[in-house]
Amino acid sequence: MSKQTAFLTWQDPDSRDWHVIGVLNYENDQYSFRYTQGCKNTKNFVPFSGMDNLTKEYRSFDLFPVFQNRLLSSKRPEFPKFISWLGLDSETANSMDLLTRSGGVRGTDNLQLFPKVDLENDGHFEHVFFVHGGRYLSESSQKRIHNISSGDNLYPCLDVQNEFDKNAILLRTNNLPEVLGYVPRYLSLELSEILRERPETVVFSVDKISSEAPESYKLLCRVKGKIPPESKNIFMASDEYLPLTN
Repeated sequence: MSKQTAFLTWQDPDSRDWHVIGVLNYENDQYSFRYTQGCKNTKNFVPFSGMDNLTKEYRSFDLFPVFQNRLLSSKRPEFPKFISWLGLDSETANSMDLLTRSGGVRGTDNLQLFPKVDLENDGHFEHVFFVHGGRYLSESSQKRIHNISSGDNLYPCLDVQNEFDKNAILLRTNNLPEVLGYVPRYLSLELSEILRERPETVVFSVDKISSEAPESYKLLCRVKGKIPPESKNIFMASDEYLPLTN
């Protein structure tokens, strides 16, 4: 299996800003974790228990506790349904797949994971994600989700007056337009500029609808696109993504 990479984000409780504070890798049956420069952009972040050295690379054949505790046990009766909501195969999905697709979110803290979006040599990429902000949708928008189908195209709208995120991207339907939610912040930061300059190079579509799922897992989407050559080296490569280790 090829190397899998996930970035860990943390929300500052004071500013409510999100920071990339770590990178988790899985390769050759071994996990590694390193803190990133995002730790330095807030005074409030405290390293995890047992991992208090910000400049050390941690390695283990077992998933680190801070991540293991974010996985739903396969012994739980709701696990098959959960896997289905995530659009994963229970026979092939590993812990990294579960963490990156679900976000590893817990109600007791302010951490979230997302996968690295791999670019092909020519800049093409394909990525699956859940829309955000579903709980804030109007009643008509919530009903519309139940009337769309896998493969339907969705249309991005730059929410330029969003007071919380200047790069926010809304997704809407076409005929009888309804807003269905937001592109996750980690993607909108990278894609908003491309949508401004070359909107024809990015296509969004519905991947899976799970009507019985919680709002955060109800609408799974897919984005396909191409990063221009001049942007390949800066895609998901801002200072916050850089490891603190040498």
